[in-house]
Amino acid sequence: MTRKPILSALVIINFIIYISLGLPDSILGSAWPSMRETYGMGASQISYLTTIILLFSVISSLLYTKIARYFTTSQVIFTSMILVIIGLGLMMMTSTPWVLFISTPFMGIGQGAIDVTVNHFAAKHLPSSLMSLLHGFYGVGVSMSSAVLTFFLANFASWRLAIVTIAILEILILGLVFIYRRHFSEPDDEALDHHNDSSQPVSQKFKLSYLINPLFYFFYAIEGVVGVFLATYYVETFHVSSAEAAFFTTLFWLGLMFGRFLTGALTRFFSDRAILFGHLLGLLAMSLTLLLPPGVYTVLTAFMLGLAMSSLYPLMMMVPNRIYSEPIAKQVISYNVGSCMLGTLIFPLIFSGLFKSLGFAIFPYLICGLTLVLFIIVGYIFKKYQTI
Repeated sequence: MTRKPILSALVIINFIIYISLGLPDSILGSAWPSMRETYGMGASQISYLTTIILLFSVISSLLYTKIARYFTTSQVIFTSMILVIIGLGLMMMTSTPWVLFISTPFMGIGQGAIDVTVNHFAAKHLPSSLMSLLHGFYGVGVSMSSAVLTFFLANFASWRLAIVTIAILEILILGLVFIYRRHFSEPDDEALDHHNDSSQPVSQKFKLSYLINPLFYFFYAIEGVVGVFLATYYVETFHVSSAEAAFFTTLFWLGLMFGRFLTGALTRFFSDRAILFGHLLGLLAMSLTLLLPPGVYTVLTAFMLGLAMSSLYPLMMMVPNRIYSEPIAKQVISYNVGSCMLGTLIFPLIFSGLFKSLGFAIFPYLICGLTLVLFIIVGYIFKKYQTI
C-alpha cells in the first residue's frame, strides 16, 4: 500500500477511534436515574463511581510511557478497548452494587490509556486541522451514546439494552482496529529511542519545565466545571426552570463539538497561535456575559462559551511534538491527559465548597479567573518556544 492510502486509512480509523472514546462517557450521566433504581443506590452515589473511574484513568495515563516501552500503539489501543468492553459487560450483567464498582477500574484504565495513546499518535502523525476534527468526533461519540440511551429508555425503559448496543459498537470498532493494527504498530519507535539513548542522553532527563504544558491541561478542567455547574448556576442564581437550564448546558456541549470541527477549517487560514489567543479572548468575553440575567441572547452565550473552548484542548496537544524530542513528547502528552483528568476531578470538589460557602453568584468570576490562568500559561509557552 502506498503512503497516501495508508495515511487516509489512519485518518479514518482515528476518527472512528475518537468516536469510541466518547461512547462510554455519557452512560452514567444519562442512565443513572434508572440504573440506581436497579442497583438500589442513592442519587449522590454516582460521584463515587465517577471518582474511581477518573482516578484509574489518571493512573493509566501517567503510566503510559512505561506501558509504551513494551507494547505497540495498536496493542495498547486494542487492550484498552477490551478493558472498556469488560467494564460495560460488568456494568449491565447483574443488579449487585459491588459488581458495578468492580466495573469502574476496567472503564478507568481502558479510557485513560487509549486517550493518551490516540492523542500521542494523532499529534505525531497528523496536522493541526485533523487533530481538531478528531476531537470533534469525540463529541460525536458522546452525543451518539446519549442518543442511544435516550432511545432505549424512552421506548423500552431499559438502560441495559442501551449499554448492550454501545458495547456492540465498541466491539465493531475493536474489530476494525484489529484489521488495521499494522498501521499503528510504530515499528520505528524502538530504534528512535535507542538512538536518543545513545547519542543524546541529556534529552531523556525529564525536567520540571516540561510540566508547563500539563499545567495548562490541569486548569483546562474549566471545561468540565462549566459542563457540571452551568445549569445549576442559572437555576440557583436566576431561578430559570431546570429544563431551560439543561438546554443551556446542551448548547454548551454542542458549541464545543461544532467549534472543534470549525477549528479544523480555521487552521488552513490562521496560525495555531492566532486561533488559540482568539478563542481565549472569546472565552474571557463569554465568561463575563454569564453575569447578565438570562434572555434570548443566553442561547448564543451558552453556545459561544463552548465554541470559545473548542480549540484549546486539541491545538495545545500538538505543542509537545513540536518542541521536544519523541520520548519526551510522549511523556508530556501522557501527563497532559492525566493532568486534565486530575483537574476534572479536583476543581468540581473545590468549586462545590466555594459555592456552598459563597453562593453560585461567584461562578462567572471563577471561570474568568481560570481563563486568565490559561492566558498566562499559553503566553509563556509561545514566548519561550518561538518556533511553535
